[in-house]
Amino acid sequence: MRRTTRTAEDLRALAAVARGDAPADLYLEGGRVLNVYSGEVLEANVAIARGRVAYVGTRRGMVGPQTRVCPLEGRTLVPGYIDPHCHPVALYGPTALAAAVLPLGTTAVVADTIWILAHGGHARATEVLEQLSALPLRYYWFLRLHAQGAHPQEEEFFSPDRIRALMHLDSVRTVGEITRWPLLYGGDPGLTAMVAEALAAGRRVEGHAPGVSGERVQALAAAGISSDHEAITPDQVLDRLRAGLYVMLRHSSIRRDVPLLAAVATGARAFSGRLMLTPDGPSATFITDEGYMDYLIRVAIEAGVDPVAAYQLATINPATYYGLDEDLGGIAPGRFADINVIRNLETPRPEMVLAGGRIVAEGGALTITLPEPDWPALLPRRYFPSWEPTPDLFALPPGGVVPAIHLENEVITRRVDIPVTGGRLPAGVQTIALVDHAGQWISRALISGFADRIGALASTFGIAGGVTVIGQDPRAMARAARKVLELGGGIVLVEDGAVRFEFALPVLGLFSPEPLPVVAGSLRRLTQLLRERGHRHGDIGYTLLFLSFDSLPDLRLTYRGLWDVEAQQVLIPRQDLAR
Repeated sequence: MRRTTRTAEDLRALAAVARGDAPADLYLEGGRVLNVYSGEVLEANVAIARGRVAYVGTRRGMVGPQTRVCPLEGRTLVPGYIDPHCHPVALYGPTALAAAVLPLGTTAVVADTIWILAHGGHARATEVLEQLSALPLRYYWFLRLHAQGAHPQEEEFFSPDRIRALMHLDSVRTVGEITRWPLLYGGDPGLTAMVAEALAAGRRVEGHAPGVSGERVQALAAAGISSDHEAITPDQVLDRLRAGLYVMLRHSSIRRDVPLLAAVATGARAFSGRLMLTPDGPSATFITDEGYMDYLIRVAIEAGVDPVAAYQLATINPATYYGLDEDLGGIAPGRFADINVIRNLETPRPEMVLAGGRIVAEGGALTITLPEPDWPALLPRRYFPSWEPTPDLFALPPGGVVPAIHLENEVITRRVDIPVTGGRLPAGVQTIALVDHAGQWISRALISGFADRIGALASTFGIAGGVTVIGQDPRAMARAARKVLELGGGIVLVEDGAVRFEFALPVLGLFSPEPLPVVAGSLRRLTQLLRERGHRHGDIGYTLLFLSFDSLPDLRLTYRGLWDVEAQQVLIPRQDLAR
């Protein structure tokens, strides 16, 4: 597990401040401190030195000429919030996320690596992860063992040697999430071997088991799974707890589950240490409109969770789960001084945020500048106009009845059979294509339930790593695909021969380095344009991301072609393109 970073010199200095023999660097005076270890709220002063808490109590006398004193009468101090299951790339990037959530009180996250493994290819992954881990928002990582959708280079990008090299980074706390849980359930040798290596290295194993029955959860726990964040009913939460798993209660832009699941977080279970909160990669608009971990704590309290327990679900519980509780999750001697100053427990949005003993936000605004990694130097450019999208690539299929994707909601699809006659499609049906980023192959299908009408929407934001194009006009589809290549990745809407919307995603075709409010504004504009065209679902980002996610029902468009998830077979094979 994670090794503490306290040196012998640090220990001596912290103890000297605690004894009153040396002055603090920062002294928080006169507040009330939530002690997540004892479940109490106590009148206390907090002395901070070397970025860590040295003392919490009523004794005074730790102030010297260089000590900064912050009087906090009437305010409550709580630990910095921790997101145990973060997706730092969701049209926004990891630095923009940090800048947005630090003022909201989130000071640490355990974040996904799929974007760097599946899309970065031979990027300098170690350097990227370590640079981000040095931000004031503490990035820790969950390390994927496989792609989310069929990937032509999966054996290379997720090779055991590559995973092993990253697994032993101190910032990597867990492996997963295991979206291909049926393989682990069935004893797949390769996946089971990597899970065993992770456990031997002291890492957790994140599950992803939507709708999985209690009986099957028992087998997944036996196969090494440590936690799950996919429970959507109280009974599913209980099934997972009874199997010895930790359970993350999700509340996000795609699923708002905490009010229902809060019924489980009562009595002894609320204080068991086995429950956590996560927003599970919310959209930029969710964060700007609602908040982040601060919002989830408020929702939990309003849903009836004991306020002290609600804070524990977002602080000490995830810290303990990941073996970080000697550094994070509480306000106590030796811990990082990651502290939120709030008005009271019923108001989780902080007035001041400290990270590592440094004030990083006040009044909801960031007070520091965060360095943006040099993405072009670290990550290879993936999308560029090295091939020419042409209208014939997006022509309708031959006449007859064609198996097609019907979009039930943001992420769930079902199979429908659609007749194609006379070169025309029924109302509300479009062509959908997934084209290799280098123009080597194309997968085609039909889609319904996406929009009533649309000229063409092209996007590189997806787990498949290609260009997804949806539309009714082959010429518009070709133009939209060409435009996203010119942008170096992005989302483009074309109608009547003109570009109606464009948003560049130059880093891996997945995210913009722009601040999160800028991303949120573009997402709102795209959502409005699609609503005007009959799109009825809530989160367009997740829809585009998951069209190739082959662990969700029912049909997915992958590099193999149109894939039937349940039957595990190709319905319409991809076409290799001559270049």
